[in-house]
Amino acid sequence: MSTSHVWLRGAAVFLAASTALSATSDLQTSRKAAVTTPSVLLITLDTVRADHIGCYGYSRIETPAIDRLASDGVRFENAYTLVPITLPSHAVILTGTYPMFSGVRDFTSPPLPANVPTLAEMLRHHGYHTAAFVSSFVLNSMWGLNRGFEVYDDDMAIDLNHTRFLFLLARRGDYTTDRFLTWLDRNGNKPFFAWLHLYDAHSPYRSPDPYHSHYSGRPYDGAIAFDDAQVGRVMSRLRALNLYDDTLVVLLSDHGESLGEHGEAEHGFFVYNATIHIPLVLKLPKQASRALAVSQPVSSLDVASTIAQVCRVPAAESGSLQGRSLLGTTISGGLSGPKPGPSQAVYAESFYPLHSFGWHPLRALVTAELKYIDAPRPELYDLERDPGERFNIVAGHSATAAALRDDLTAVGRRFAAPERNSPAPTLDAETLEKLKSLGYVAYKAGAVENDGNETAADPKDKVGVFNRILRASDLSGVGKYAEADETLAQVEREEPDLYVVPFQRGENFLAWGRPALAVAEFSKALSRNPTFDQAALGLGRAHFLLGQNEQAATAFELALRSNKNNFLAKAALAKVHWKQNQVGKAELEFREITKSHPEFGEAHADDGIMLTILGRYSEALPEIQRGIELGSQEAIAYNYLGVCQAELGHPSDAIHSYEKAVELDPRYSVAYLNLALQYRNQGFRAKALAYFETVCKLSEELCKQYASQFAPPKS
Repeated sequence: MSTSHVWLRGAAVFLAASTALSATSDLQTSRKAAVTTPSVLLITLDTVRADHIGCYGYSRIETPAIDRLASDGVRFENAYTLVPITLPSHAVILTGTYPMFSGVRDFTSPPLPANVPTLAEMLRHHGYHTAAFVSSFVLNSMWGLNRGFEVYDDDMAIDLNHTRFLFLLARRGDYTTDRFLTWLDRNGNKPFFAWLHLYDAHSPYRSPDPYHSHYSGRPYDGAIAFDDAQVGRVMSRLRALNLYDDTLVVLLSDHGESLGEHGEAEHGFFVYNATIHIPLVLKLPKQASRALAVSQPVSSLDVASTIAQVCRVPAAESGSLQGRSLLGTTISGGLSGPKPGPSQAVYAESFYPLHSFGWHPLRALVTAELKYIDAPRPELYDLERDPGERFNIVAGHSATAAALRDDLTAVGRRFAAPERNSPAPTLDAETLEKLKSLGYVAYKAGAVENDGNETAADPKDKVGVFNRILRASDLSGVGKYAEADETLAQVEREEPDLYVVPFQRGENFLAWGRPALAVAEFSKALSRNPTFDQAALGLGRAHFLLGQNEQAATAFELALRSNKNNFLAKAALAKVHWKQNQVGKAELEFREITKSHPEFGEAHADDGIMLTILGRYSEALPEIQRGIELGSQEAIAYNYLGVCQAELGHPSDAIHSYEKAVELDPRYSVAYLNLALQYRNQGFRAKALAYFETVCKLSEELCKQYASQFAPPKS
């Protein structure tokens, strides 16, 4: 490729958000007006590379549902995500805004700001019924993507006793699809905007048989094939309900997976095509043109603008959208397909290296032929001749690289939120006081919202360190705590300023059952980044396990100051108040959580326990029962359920509940005591004495306290 040829391409790429998408010139336009308001189904397949799907040329997999959808619509051959991380990528899709505008950029970002409108809000305002069904905890409503959805189904069977693994919580795609189909059967007769998210292709790539067996040795492909089957179920139901033809279906991935390319095992760190080149298929309502393939670069940013156009959202109400519609103009009430136009460039970024490690961020600009990556050692790739991005040609094409870097800088300036160009805000006085109360008088500021600096490390040079940190997490996950800590300690010696390393050590110590050591590590992480709410949450859990309730409460409050919607921190704080005998306060907190997260079974059970302690048995009973129905299987819940049943005049039910409690926890002395008292009240003295003997074996204190009630009768 000659320098002059590359220069012309580089100079021609300047992003214009209002320009229509390029496409084949022979595209036919449907002029038939839609009879009804079109419904919209958005399907996001987590972690799916474009080159691992049949209709994108991959012959080692069977994806009949996605392939058929592509044959009924438009397949975008060169679609890209803006961020190779689940939460910020979905924020782009659902708001149609750049990550530098919304501020949702990586794992440590705050929730979606309230002043960034969502597509669901726009469509709900226009009479659409809205619902979302997600398959991973990383998309929980606490990060703000639920705004505008009447139904936001994010239930992951959360267990606060195992919070270390919450961010790995996911449910199988068929379970999520079941819930969506139930909703569709009830709501498909009116215009809807529904979002279905499937997570099975995310590491560790699990799928049931026959997919697991059929793709033995290739679990990633097996998981994609399994999710394709769920897409097939959904399309079959749409057809059965006579909804398929009138529904706009948008299917895409949030990002891909490196699978070892460029030294990256999974995704998030780099911005090579392995993680940012995604499938994107569009099936239009009442569309005559089918099986089209568009080769020009497009991005996930354009999805919201496309949906807004199809649903006829007025421009005045969709003004926040920063993408460009993938369609042409409306003609005689009908919708055209993509229109010919000038080629566009697509932006992508990963601020994960900066915000989590202090290394240089990565930003990229992708054209039809080239990709430029801005880094301390910049990269330029000829995508036509080198699709695997193996040969960096920047040295021979410095002028082209400079032009693309200028374009990249222009994008960042044009679409950033104005307030994010100002210096990072300082911590408020109350937060500083909470830090001081925990012993943090001095601290280093957290990552500043900027583009890094030229002295920051190039992520290419740090991928080995990054992989060792991930390796330590894997070791901890399988119980190899000493080996995990040794790995992290070595990284700490090499990278003494990283806050992520002591955070990981703290999590490892908690899993190891060593909360005192965890306190020291979480404290170190917070001293390096006092706004890192996960470290504050971990610190609170460690203090709680040590019985240090005041310190635990302060840490949980600090976590809530970083994200007021962090219901896990709220629930943990409520448990502290319970331990401090502030039962009324704890009950109000648990009740608030059950309202915001009605599928959180443990919160329902705990709310019921608080109501029982307060003597409000008729209110408590249904709450505890609801908690158990939703999966809470704690012995304490069954014990207090028994108390409610006994007080409300159901002794047989109470006995059954107490028996369940001791079955779950054979050393639960209070539940044995309640059984003994219940049998004594019913006149079954032998059974009562037998259970009381067990109480005495387990608790000397309870034995002495209740001995008189089980003494032999005086002659």
